[in-house]
Amino acid sequence: MELLSNAIRDHIKQLMHEQNLTISELARRSNLTQSTVDSALNIRNKNPRIDTIHQLIKGLNLSIPQFFNHDRFNHLK
Repeated sequence: MELLSNAIRDHIKQLMHEQNLTISELARRSNLTQSTVDSALNIRNKNPRIDTIHQLIKGLNLSIPQFFNHDRFNHLK
């Protein structure tokens, strides 16, 4: 069973790869520090704040429904 926090991290990383974004570029787009993004994506922060996740989603140019409308989230328990 995959945890929601891991699914979110993995999906953000996948989208970053698809958009050819670095942590530094996503941080700039999200109006967050690079260390905040790095911490949120590399599990140093087990449960990133919801507002951080929201900023990252906006930095990926997605709405919240667009972000979560993915098979990855359909199988969480």
